[in-house]
Amino acid sequence: MTTPNKISSAQNLSAQKLLHIDTRRLYETGTGAQGVGAAEMNALLPELQRAHQTLVKKSETGLEAEYACLNLHTGMQSLLPTIQAMAENIRRYRDVAVIGIGGSSLGAKAVHQALSAANPDAANPRLHFLENIDSYRLHALLQNCTAENLAVICISKSGGTMETAVQYLILRAWLEKNLGKEKARQQQWIVTDPSQGWLRDLAQREGIAALPVPPKVGGRYSVLTAVGLLPLAAVGVDIQGLLAGASANAARCVAAERSQNPALELAALFYLLDIQKDKRISIMMPYVDPLAIFGDWYCQLWAESLGKRMQSRPGKPPAGTLPVRAMGAVDQHSQLQMYLESRLDKIFSFIALDNWDHDFTVPLPPPDQKFFPHLAGKHMHEIIEAEFQATRQVITETGHPNMTLRLPALNAHVLGQLIDLYQRVTVYTGLLYGINPLDQPAVEKGKKLAVQLLSANPTS
Repeated sequence: MTTPNKISSAQNLSAQKLLHIDTRRLYETGTGAQGVGAAEMNALLPELQRAHQTLVKKSETGLEAEYACLNLHTGMQSLLPTIQAMAENIRRYRDVAVIGIGGSSLGAKAVHQALSAANPDAANPRLHFLENIDSYRLHALLQNCTAENLAVICISKSGGTMETAVQYLILRAWLEKNLGKEKARQQQWIVTDPSQGWLRDLAQREGIAALPVPPKVGGRYSVLTAVGLLPLAAVGVDIQGLLAGASANAARCVAAERSQNPALELAALFYLLDIQKDKRISIMMPYVDPLAIFGDWYCQLWAESLGKRMQSRPGKPPAGTLPVRAMGAVDQHSQLQMYLESRLDKIFSFIALDNWDHDFTVPLPPPDQKFFPHLAGKHMHEIIEAEFQATRQVITETGHPNMTLRLPALNAHVLGQLIDLYQRVTVYTGLLYGINPLDQPAVEKGKKLAVQLLSANPTS
């Protein structure tokens, strides 16, 4: 059996190293006429200044600010001891059901996948994310867990998300049936609004341990609150490292000049590529398997924040580009044909990893060498890097603007940087479009209609 080569500590980069953000291929100079030109960027400078000033002004009062989501790296520090104490109690259980949907789940799920895949630890509890109303999923959980060894974390900012409430009510009843009400209560934790909603009322009424979600922080921006930090701490993720990474990215994004503020530059480029170059599809393509769900998190953040009518520009197309997740190198074998020979309406964001914690050397016995001479002496990380560079080159030659994020390592500090970067880019981009990047009015319409339909068809 082939065994992995453990990368020596000398090869590992410092946990404090910053992401490398390569935007060259989003410009005309890097990808031709489909990229952003200097004149287009210069014409946008006054709007960039206004967007930056607005972001600074609306972030001034910490967790009370309108853009509180951009202050979580400092604002959550005081709550870390409480979160860690609760996580210690949760860690006593073999299984942890995390009940939430959308922003109440995807962030923690993405970070958990990224970091548990990089450094699995059998001593940590197993996280089970219950999102959709799916009786198959819930049945499988109850069949494979025991009540004595199951902790439940219920997460809903509003405290009344229907999909979450349904599954929590079922799990609560199951725990109480098997353990009795008092013991069941001790195996439940709630993350919700600090003062209102069904979950807050339930926590106060029954004495269930609960943590607050800052009222100004929306669900899709909440992974760096207790929404994400509690379940992640319960499985041993370095949540202080997550916040430190977010803080490091925030520090590199304070300047008003786009050349010194990567979040502002990326927002300007994505906005101009849509408005000026008709790039309507934004594809995130990590070449790191553990970042698959991070792509899903990005899709929600981008779509729900920016997919809106532009009230400030009547008659113009709606704001936002369609986010799509692809995986390198897997989707080279399923989607690349479309990318290379379809319309030039796409932007690509590649994510590559510089330092892998584990690696394999390809064993190539002499009889096999004539079939794969190019693999002789190669390591897996060299092969995936070659796949990435080849795909990026053909994408660029085809005329698709693209950027590359290179991760120095796969750890909590780097994930914190990624999260803060994309949240800032999203807010800046919303300001350039002239829409509110924090609300989701169309989603709320669907939620209200579902309640009306259920109310109109009561169970007999």
